[in-house]
Amino acid sequence: METMKFGEPEASQEGENRKNTENNEPAPKAPERNNGVNNDGKRKKKLIAAGGILVVLILAVAGWQYWQYTQTPYYQQMKAVKMIEKSLKESEKWGGKTPEETVALFTDAVKKGDFELAGKYGDEEIKSELEQMKTDGKIEQLIKWLKTGELREISGFGGNDFNMTIKENGQEIWILSMHKSDNGIWKIDEF
Repeated sequence: METMKFGEPEASQEGENRKNTENNEPAPKAPERNNGVNNDGKRKKKLIAAGGILVVLILAVAGWQYWQYTQTPYYQQMKAVKMIEKSLKESEKWGGKTPEETVALFTDAVKKGDFELAGKYGDEEIKSELEQMKTDGKIEQLIKWLKTGELREISGFGGNDFNMTIKENGQEIWILSMHKSDNGIWKIDEF
């Protein structure tokens, strides 16, 4: 065994290093990739599969969030408001542009016995009231009053509210009330 002295070059180590570099074999080569065809194809398939899984996860989370939103009281209230607005818009189609026109349409529907249609010219309760009047045998009297009644503006409402009355045996009998809706269609409030 040789003793080493500090500060002096090591002759034996230099010689050993030269031997090792001369006798060393070259570094091992990486395995060939078959011109990159197989590994690139596998990599693309893995990327596509990972992308597909990611898309499915995103859609699942979004669907779950939407479902949770539809269960909230806010969503339920908005849904109810939209249904009410839709029914109001639907009901606004029925009626005349003048009080006289609405009364004429209502009278024709009552004459035909189409209480469903007659109810569309006013409140929902009109249909059931008409059916009760038919049961009581008062429909012919109502038709007579609707034909001969007089429409009068209710003062103080800017011409947007009317009553229909008739004078019979010296008494004034109220038949119905009407109002002008926001879109200009006249509707029967009650009778």
